[in-house]
Amino acid sequence: MAQAARSMERRVVVTGIGPVTTIGIGRDAFWRGLLAEKSAIRKLPVMTEGARAPLHLTEGIHARHAAWMEDFDPASWFPSHRLKRLDRYMQFALLSARLAVEDSGLALSPSSPSARMGVSFGTGLGGVAQAEHQHRRFLQQGISAVTPALAFQIWGGSAHAAIAIEFGLQGPATTNSSSCASGNVALMDAARMIREGNADVMIAGAAECPLCPLTFAAFDHIHTMSRYDGAPPQHAMRPFHHERDGFVMAEGAASFVVEGLDHASKRGAHIYAEITGWSVTNEAHHMTTPRPDGAPLRAAIRLALDSASLRPDQITYINAHASSTPANDVHECLQLAQVFGAAAGGIPISGTKAYTGHTLGAAGAIEAAICLLAMQNHWLPPTLHLDEVDKGLANFDLVPHTAREHHHLHILTNSFGFGGIDSCLVLSRV
Repeated sequence: MAQAARSMERRVVVTGIGPVTTIGIGRDAFWRGLLAEKSAIRKLPVMTEGARAPLHLTEGIHARHAAWMEDFDPASWFPSHRLKRLDRYMQFALLSARLAVEDSGLALSPSSPSARMGVSFGTGLGGVAQAEHQHRRFLQQGISAVTPALAFQIWGGSAHAAIAIEFGLQGPATTNSSSCASGNVALMDAARMIREGNADVMIAGAAECPLCPLTFAAFDHIHTMSRYDGAPPQHAMRPFHHERDGFVMAEGAASFVVEGLDHASKRGAHIYAEITGWSVTNEAHHMTTPRPDGAPLRAAIRLALDSASLRPDQITYINAHASSTPANDVHECLQLAQVFGAAAGGIPISGTKAYTGHTLGAAGAIEAAICLLAMQNHWLPPTLHLDEVDKGLANFDLVPHTAREHHHLHILTNSFGFGGIDSCLVLSRV
């Protein structure tokens, strides 16, 4: 019955990819960054070094590393009159959407608006960096020094509104803030809008610019970020490694053009994959610690598989959330083992945040971009820096160090967030 019901539903596909990441901006540069198998994580500079970093090492902060786009020049992407209204979060979001639209081949313009096209976006923190920066100016110089654009820049939904204005998208428009699951949830919401007939095309994605002093310090204060201080700096984030001690914060974005298969086929669009299944559950347990019995996480995985009408043994690769925290990585793999049973040891599982750092709300979107390019290029993403696997994970194929050739049929990608949010997305070859 499930398969029959699926055949009656409108199918949803991805036709454009727009990554804005620490390893590459745009589909081709991002792909080259993945093939290089090198991490963008660096040690934060001290203030006197003068590096073009969004923040610097500060006394009392124990986290020493981050991943940022040092060479990103917004003036090369946006005219000066636009930049007065676009903070870094909005720049990343709008640029990623623009790149996705260009990749898709769609001709979108505000002069030809469409009520059948919309936006589904995600972010954990929105314009927090701009808010921090402008608050410092306010304390030092008063309200006259604060940008008049701040009122809408601090709103997380500013990105989806800017994207809608840029392309004349008058259909459904929303931003979710589901912590580190936001990117997955944005894609799910876009797929649902199309499947239910509320839109033909959606721009879906997520962006995050969290590298600002107070926010960085707050995450450090709750011991979620790595305090590694050795060499090389890239080893500060080591998913599945027996010495992992937390994530490395990063900035970035990724957006996608998502459309009905019928709409994409009519215009002869290149199709990366079909979005066949999704789920989101809440553990209702703790803001940062996974529920020990793992029941809600297993439920999320099973719900995603069921919505895709797939058996566990049909999944050919799993992109794990793998945040490099002591609790998360083993917990995730153990729940996967319970769902996939004997097949779990034979399904490749990798954690790709070691490439880019952890971009919080944008992580699921960036990992979806990795999965889509992996599917297109018959490529299996590696887990970087995995020279010593946690002893509890010895029976899993965690794809250490180096990519492999691999034919993907169905990919499961997981994103989990603060508050116990568990989201799973299934991407399938068309």
